[in-house]
Amino acid sequence: MTTVIRSARPDDAPAIRSVMEASLTVDRLPGFNRAEIDRAIRRLIPALDGTVVALEDGRVVGYCTPHNDDLTVHPDARRRGHGRRLFEGGRELARTSGDDELQFYVPSHLPGSVAFAEAMGLRYRSSQWRFQLHPEQPVASPVLPTDLLARTWDDVTGVSMESWVDFMRSSFEGHPTRMTWRTDVVTHVHAQPEFDPTLVLTLAPVDHPTGLVAFTRIEVMRDDAGACVGEIGLIGVLPQWRRRGLGRELLRWGLATLRDRGAGMIELSVEASNERATTLYRAHGFEPAIEWPHWIMPVG
Repeated sequence: MTTVIRSARPDDAPAIRSVMEASLTVDRLPGFNRAEIDRAIRRLIPALDGTVVALEDGRVVGYCTPHNDDLTVHPDARRRGHGRRLFEGGRELARTSGDDELQFYVPSHLPGSVAFAEAMGLRYRSSQWRFQLHPEQPVASPVLPTDLLARTWDDVTGVSMESWVDFMRSSFEGHPTRMTWRTDVVTHVHAQPEFDPTLVLTLAPVDHPTGLVAFTRIEVMRDDAGACVGEIGLIGVLPQWRRRGLGRELLRWGLATLRDRGAGMIELSVEASNERATTLYRAHGFEPAIEWPHWIMPVG
């Protein structure tokens, strides 16, 4: 048996998808479905320089993408050392990127994953939660401030993609998880046929339309049963514009829009340590449904 760890290439995408699908079937990862795999692959393709793959006799049997907190080995190729080799490859990627630490999602219902994390020197730090708002839960109408210009992405002009990504990062300053959006990745996502610019709402001062201060991105998806599901993907507010209720009204806009688009269940992800956000979501009827534990270690 010949084993190799190398950087991922564009033609590896189908094999990486196969690893994801096999893991989903065997590991029954909570909160993941076929739609999530489609979305993961779309975001992975333009950022393959941040992924390493494991090959066994020339076949891709695993991958590691540190910035997505993901290390996965095909169920048929486990217990052969691929996980350890991928871990070292991921650690080298993190060093190259200048990251201070390595973080992975470690499913708590899989004893083997927990044992592997401990053996690699990882330790539990925090959890991300999937919150859900059930279809019967009413949603409040948004009241957007009159001194700010509210526009969906299709109406935003004069903002370059580089400026947009810089703004996104700044709007998440102080977030428990470091955001690593890249201009090429965001550009790629916006270029996809399924990207709907009317599901991105931005806020800017009326007298300075290009000076964005807050935004939200929502998505409409289908679950494996074909039901329409909404997601509050992102809500970001520049630090100097916080504590004015902008996040609350952006959330309400997102909820109302998703319901108008036919979504029953509405979901979002939030760090458990982000008390301000979790309090806001609970106040609007969201309930925690799925926990994703994150384990970390210094890159060294």
